[in-house]
Amino acid sequence: MTRVLQAPLVAAAACALAVAFVSRIAPLGAPALAIGLTAACAWLALASNDRARRLCWSAAAVFASLAGVAAVIGPLPGFDLRHAGPLDAVRDALAEPLRRLIPEPEGGIVRGIVLGERASVDADLSAAFARSGTTHLLAISGFNMTLVATGVAIVMRGRVPPLVTAVTTLACVIAYSILVGLAPSVIRAALMAAVAACGLAFGRRGATVNGLALAVAAMVAADPSTVSDVGFLLSATATGGLLFLGDPLSERLAFLPPAIREGLATSLAATLPTLPIIAAVFGRVSLVSPLANLVAVPLFAPLMLSGAASAAIGVASVDLARVPALVTYGLALLLRVIVEWSAALPLAALAVPDGPLAGLLYAGLVAAAVRFGPGLALGSARAFASRAVRALRVPHVIPLSFGRRARWAGAILVAIVLVAIAATQLWPSASGVRVRALDVGQGDAFLIEVSGRTLLVDGGPDPARLLAELGASLPPWTRRIDVVALTHAHADHANGLIGVLERYEVGLAIEPVGLNPGPVAAAWSERIARSGVPRRAVAAGVRMRIGDATLMVLAPDGDPRVDVPSLVLRLDRGAFSMLLMGDATEQAQADLLLAKDSLATRIYVPPHHGAATPYAAALVDAVRPSAAIISVGAQNRYGHPTPETLAALGRIPTYRTDRDGTVELNQGGSQLFARTHANGLPPPRGGFIPHAPPTR
Repeated sequence: MTRVLQAPLVAAAACALAVAFVSRIAPLGAPALAIGLTAACAWLALASNDRARRLCWSAAAVFASLAGVAAVIGPLPGFDLRHAGPLDAVRDALAEPLRRLIPEPEGGIVRGIVLGERASVDADLSAAFARSGTTHLLAISGFNMTLVATGVAIVMRGRVPPLVTAVTTLACVIAYSILVGLAPSVIRAALMAAVAACGLAFGRRGATVNGLALAVAAMVAADPSTVSDVGFLLSATATGGLLFLGDPLSERLAFLPPAIREGLATSLAATLPTLPIIAAVFGRVSLVSPLANLVAVPLFAPLMLSGAASAAIGVASVDLARVPALVTYGLALLLRVIVEWSAALPLAALAVPDGPLAGLLYAGLVAAAVRFGPGLALGSARAFASRAVRALRVPHVIPLSFGRRARWAGAILVAIVLVAIAATQLWPSASGVRVRALDVGQGDAFLIEVSGRTLLVDGGPDPARLLAELGASLPPWTRRIDVVALTHAHADHANGLIGVLERYEVGLAIEPVGLNPGPVAAAWSERIARSGVPRRAVAAGVRMRIGDATLMVLAPDGDPRVDVPSLVLRLDRGAFSMLLMGDATEQAQADLLLAKDSLATRIYVPPHHGAATPYAAALVDAVRPSAAIISVGAQNRYGHPTPETLAALGRIPTYRTDRDGTVELNQGGSQLFARTHANGLPPPRGGFIPHAPPTR
């Protein structure tokens, strides 16, 4: 009874939970149980001699009766403030700098964590998060809300008065809740997080347990169905884990440095209690989840802080936000790499039985791991280290002593060198001309880099896929594309460019004279007007400079027999030349063959994804290419590229994005170097192209 009196509201939470559980299993039994518990608690309150006991049992009676009433007449009226007042406009304003400054897929991760835009993370990456057991980092639940609050409390605890810590923590939780939208689940999570953080700030476990019990009792009494809500369960268990597991885990990790120990103990304390719930509800256990979370969770707080700073600064000035945005990108990239590597490990996740009984079994396994795991691991590590030292017979070395500032300076210097090396390896500078046929599925998208300038010809059918390809192909600090060329207004060429106009600074947009009208053309025009991008309609004979290269327009030439005008472009720079045929119709191809000399180039992109044409052999004879690239979707319904086109290409090295992924061609001197699967992205998901092949 003494322990109950230390946290008297625990009895109220227990009564409310009991009524809620019974209402889910046997609805008719809930009112009877509520009446019985209310009567028993009221009798105990009346029979108690001291004030503390009377308050304890009185609160239990009140919440038991409230839960019983809610079980009979239904929950209190709900509310949803996600779209209240100017919140949507504020979130849109904060999201805009993140869209502009952080490439995909890292941008989607940042917006998911900072602003709660879960849909911004593409399906493949979401699957990797699920397989690695790190999905909770993207969900606005009690887990990440609690991490926000606890991180602030840990940083400030001992440095400022507890009251200041508590107020600052509550302010951060409220601000984050408003930022991601005040949905009921978010409000529940925020309440749990505030309870945990205030407990850490004041260092009073009894008061914190009381606060958690009050939060649980109030939520369950207002709506008994909350007890089966996954978000509520994750919030409550993560908060409880922080309260009851944080200090024991920190003691068991005493062999680690204090800063690492505190962060790791906090992450594990919030993560471990949620694992049985995730397994019981979703029927999947991630075997790599503990390891992945050990590495990924510490990145969460700095990623959220830098992302929020980038968004806030970007509202005032996009240029000022570039530096924090690069830091945010680096953290998000590291998180993505950890998640994808973890998900790619053999047996990373297993399907397991789900349900309440399975959840109890998993809870027992987690409890055993918490109780005995650290000791066994530490003992094994010490034994291994001892054997290794004896085997190697390492002589005694006098340790060198450096000052704290020297160590920090050395660490920062090493970090800068590593980042510089990684950047040069991931994004080497283009020597001469670099062409990438981006793997966007059944569509075209060619990224050409010349002397520090960028040209993007078409964008494929899916904006998200194109943005991911650009994010993997360009350095994160490159957020400008000098020229965007739309060959014609069909979805498999134009849709992706709509996303580029939203997310990148574009110097000039070009299109063919007589652009074919329709919904795609209307969307293209509307987005250009909204973005304020200069626009130019071009025809045969127009020449443009892209860096020190020349871009020449060969079509359209105004032939009225061509029903769908398409740009045909030729790029020249020294010994390098490339011909992009777009979706030139048969009549347009016949017109081009009247001036064969203008077609001879080293790289050839056949018309219309390698579709059948009577001019296939004649075009190859006129172009005389050293290599050909066909941008085409795997197992597309059109049969592209056709056997006729492949036969015409004969022995010419031909690269196909459906087999080779993103294809990169580099001109180095007089030699042409090709690289397949150039950016490591998985193949795009198949999708319907909402238009028929163009009329020939």
